[in-house]
Amino acid sequence: MMRKTLLLLIGLLALNTLWAASLPQKYTELLPYVQAAPDQGDTNTCWFMASTGAMELLLNKRDQIKNPIPFGRYDLAESFLIWQNNFRDRENPPQHFIEEVVKRFNYGEAIHQSAWPFHAYNSDGTTNDDVWNIHPNFKTLPRLQVPQVKTQLLFSRGRKYDTYVLKQEDVQKVKEALVRTASPIIINYNDDGYWHVILIVGYDDTLKGDCYELDEDECNELGSFYVRDSNGKRIEARAYNWFLIKANAAATVGLK
Repeated sequence: MMRKTLLLLIGLLALNTLWAASLPQKYTELLPYVQAAPDQGDTNTCWFMASTGAMELLLNKRDQIKNPIPFGRYDLAESFLIWQNNFRDRENPPQHFIEEVVKRFNYGEAIHQSAWPFHAYNSDGTTNDDVWNIHPNFKTLPRLQVPQVKTQLLFSRGRKYDTYVLKQEDVQKVKEALVRTASPIIINYNDDGYWHVILIVGYDDTLKGDCYELDEDECNELGSFYVRDSNGKRIEARAYNWFLIKANAAATVGLK
């Protein structure tokens, strides 16, 4: 029995090694379907931004809508998820907090940005905290039908503020998941002292991306993830070392 178990483990290790060796140098298939998030400013809404962005990307990919424009077909209202009830997924319950909000779409509905636009700033440039308020017509705003999502936790190391907790293999896990699922990865990382949730949407082993808050001596190698943050930009390239040092959890988000 022990010999069979050992052989099985050796076989699985060989398969994993073969899979890792067969990964392409870059994976950019999702990039054309990324919907840029509004700039969240100082509203602390990243969790809802990333979760909304995952659904937008998946819908654009499903319907082959490339280079989506603001207020396009699947530009969804981020504040909707703040007030949508949690969904109890008995078959695939969330194992980590980053998976929870995106599953609120599993009631099968969303609201379009045109019906509930997101504005991080008031006219005088101050933070618009009203983005946290429920829309006065929340119950009667027109809904879009959306499919259910499924998530899979890839890893969670330490607490949501922790840094320097990931391993080199975690970079590989994210790359493998991108290629295997052809869907975005939602991650948590420490962004200069506070936890922040964004999407990883691709990678390139040959690209030296933004070191993003790291010293140059911590970030001088090739290899970057493409990320979709909530700062008004569609896509940014950030170095693998940014991820290794700053991040602590990652999960896939795909359509059921």
